[in-house]
Amino acid sequence: MESTPLQQTIDLVKKAQRVLVCLPRVLSTDAVAAGVALHAALSKQGKQVRVVATDITLPATHAFLPKTGDISSELNSLRKFVITVDTAKAPVAELSYDVVGDKLNIFLTPKHGAYESKDVQLAPMPPSYDCVITLDCQDYDDLGRLFEENADFFYATPVINIDHSPANQHFGQVNLVDLVATSVCEMMYDILKTLDERLITEDVATALLAGIIAKTKSFQTATVTPKALTVASALMAVGARRDEIIRNLFQTKSLAVMKLWGRALARLRVSDDGRLVWAVLNRADFERAGANPDSLPGILDELMVNTPDASIMAVVYEDPAGGVTVLVQTHRTIHAGKLFAQQQPTSMGHVVSWHVDGTIADAETKLMLALESLPKVSAS
Repeated sequence: MESTPLQQTIDLVKKAQRVLVCLPRVLSTDAVAAGVALHAALSKQGKQVRVVATDITLPATHAFLPKTGDISSELNSLRKFVITVDTAKAPVAELSYDVVGDKLNIFLTPKHGAYESKDVQLAPMPPSYDCVITLDCQDYDDLGRLFEENADFFYATPVINIDHSPANQHFGQVNLVDLVATSVCEMMYDILKTLDERLITEDVATALLAGIIAKTKSFQTATVTPKALTVASALMAVGARRDEIIRNLFQTKSLAVMKLWGRALARLRVSDDGRLVWAVLNRADFERAGANPDSLPGILDELMVNTPDASIMAVVYEDPAGGVTVLVQTHRTIHAGKLFAQQQPTSMGHVVSWHVDGTIADAETKLMLALESLPKVSAS
């Protein structure tokens, strides 16, 4: 009888001693929380775990999550090569090296005899990790530079793809894709509970609950299920610090951010069919609010909760640095990176952005054109 993706995931993780956890280049609270929870849990089992992401710049509101300081953006250790020298006929007496320009020179002095070219071999070392776990990624493109610079490694190492998006491309050797789950953190709870329930400590439970709360906008989205509520209850029973989560994620907005949000929400625009909702901001709005574009992603979350029939939420704004920027978030069934591929967005998945060397009206026109290519289905 063929094992389920969950059981395949458990089997691989049990066998692995070195685990690489990869987060999407567009970081979500859900992905970060699931990643650090997995790190904390598997480290408790004595495994070597590393969490990586293309962009490791996290909001200050995420500092309460455990092990966020351990997230790295570098994978240089994946590229190790070994130079093997057959010393059977010529034992080594001395080894040294120097670098001249772009050349590395390695000097071997034999005790006796001599080396020939056939005695020297160059080969890549075995993979540095036993398995890779990707979180909240629809395809390899969502990993950004991590995949682009290390494609051979990802193709040579077992990949466990954990996601809950219908847009997932099932790119892993194991694809744990649960379309009913509200979040990756909800799925991570099942994984850790099956692996060893004792791994879910107070810190791990707090991280997982934070991801669920963030993804469901504090259980306000239409995707909330009875199971999500049951998992949240179980995490709180273990000791998840709900008050700490709410305080950090929802009660730390500055007056400047609230002013900017107010200006954006006062200028909401809706397409004729209601599938596109967007706000417009000019440079004066940022100046009067005393805020900057870093405050904008939260507006998309508010639009997602309050306009459940919309498929695309966007903010079109005059960038203080010049030009116009479009920030878009799509419904979970839509891959924004592919929908807006012609704009060459700087991020992928469900949240994308791109720069326009033109006016706000030019950017709005491109938004409407993308809407025309979207199938007319309900987002609910």
